[in-house]
Amino acid sequence: MIQRIQTVYLFLGALALAALGLFDLPWSSAAASTYVWFVPSLIGLILATAGTALGAIFLYENRPTQRTVVVGVQIGTILLAGVLYGGLYLTAELTFTSGGSLDWTRTLPLALPIVAYALFLLARRGIVHDIELVESMDRL
Repeated sequence: MIQRIQTVYLFLGALALAALGLFDLPWSSAAASTYVWFVPSLIGLILATAGTALGAIFLYENRPTQRTVVVGVQIGTILLAGVLYGGLYLTAELTFTSGGSLDWTRTLPLALPIVAYALFLLARRGIVHDIELVESMDRL
């Protein structure tokens, strides 16, 4: 299980989503105080998506199911990014700069859903590669 590269990608993607909860930007923004749906939606999507990604690691014996679950995790990550970026956009807080320079305390949490999606994409590619490898061995 651990020797497969997609396991590492799934774990790192779940870690990136969980790390989003450690930053102050989503929880102390004007979107959190303005919109009632913002914080519960973020918490639910972070827990569901990261938890499902960790659960997908243990589906290594059934690769087609694992691939389907990872596609669902990717969709969850897109929804999470939509809620995060949408809430911050609606309150005009979706910026990467502060005072003319790049503000890393804002940029890093905004980049984490994109990084997580890229890691889940790499995991899905690894799963597809494994499926194709097993199918090629079955032909012999």
